[in-house]
Amino acid sequence: MKVITTSDLRRLDVINVDEGRYLGNVCDVDLDPETGRIKALIVDEARPFGFFFLARRTDQEIPWRDIVLVGVDVVLVKNRTWKR
Repeated sequence: MKVITTSDLRRLDVINVDEGRYLGNVCDVDLDPETGRIKALIVDEARPFGFFFLARRTDQEIPWRDIVLVGVDVVLVKNRTWKR
């Protein structure tokens, strides 16, 4: 098992495995202060806005239980509804 740092996580693309859809990039990690375990990944999602497709940024909180795989260059997640 390879150890990955939070700074390494921040560079990863997040893909929904059920739809094959790109969700964004990991921008933050929600940690449990008592155990040090990851509770959720925060994903910064760029969405088209308006006629000119200007980027509007929103954040999604994806619980750790919905993470399928953390790979070298991608994070795969299950399809669920997450908090924004």
